[in-house]
Amino acid sequence: MDRKIETALDDILLIKAIIERTQKDFSKVSMFFIGIGIVNAIVWLLEQMTYFVRNTVAYGYWLVNILGQGSRWFRLIGYIVLFIIFYRKIKTVNNEISEGMVKIWGIVLIGSNILSFLYMSLIPSGNSDKIITLWKCRELIEILPVIFVLFMTGILTKKNVVTIGTAIYSIFYFVMFLSMKEIPYGTWRGTGTLISTSSVSIKCLMIFGMIALGMFLKIGAKNHGDKCNTGSISDEA
Repeated sequence: MDRKIETALDDILLIKAIIERTQKDFSKVSMFFIGIGIVNAIVWLLEQMTYFVRNTVAYGYWLVNILGQGSRWFRLIGYIVLFIIFYRKIKTVNNEISEGMVKIWGIVLIGSNILSFLYMSLIPSGNSDKIITLWKCRELIEILPVIFVLFMTGILTKKNVVTIGTAIYSIFYFVMFLSMKEIPYGTWRGTGTLISTSSVSIKCLMIFGMIALGMFLKIGAKNHGDKCNTGSISDEA
C-alpha cells in the first residue's frame, strides 16, 4: 500500500513539473517587452537631443557625433542587457514557452542590430539615387525580423489580437515604405531632417507597440488565468 502511495506522489510531482514547464505564464516575460519599449524611448530622446544640439550649435559639433553614435550603441547594449537579465530570470522559473520567447526575441533584436551596423559600414559614401535607396532599405533589416517574431509571439501565446494587429501593421508598413513619403523629424529648435513615414512607424512600434504588448500579456495573465495553480496539486497530494 505504501508503495502505491509513493508511486502516486511521484506521478503527481512529475505532472506538476510538466505543467510548470509548459504553462502559459506570461507575467514575467511581459516586463521584457516593456523593457524593449523603454530602451527605444530613451533612444528616441537621444536622437531628439542630437538634432537639438545640431540645430542649436553646429552639425560638426563633437557632441552631435557622440549622441548620434551613442543612441545606436545604447539600443544594442540595451537589448543585450535585457536579454541576459530576463533569460536568466525566466530560466530559473523553468517555463519553456516564456524561455523560448525571450530567446527568439533576443536573437532577432541583437542580430538585426549587428547586421544593421554591418550594412551601414558597407554602404559607400555619396548622394546618388542608388546610395540613397540603399540607406532607405536599411530599415528593412530592422523591421522584417520583428514582424516575423511578432507573428510567432501571437501564435505561441495564442493571442489573436497580437497576430491580427501584426498583420494590419505589416500591410500599413509596406504601403508606407513603397510610397516613399517623408515627414520632418528632429525639428526642435531648427529644421531637422526628412525621414520616411515607414521609419516613423517603426519607432512607434518599438516604443508604444512593445509597451502595449507587455501590458497586454501582463493584464491577460492576471485576468484570464494563463497560469495553472500548481500549488493546489501539491496540497491535494
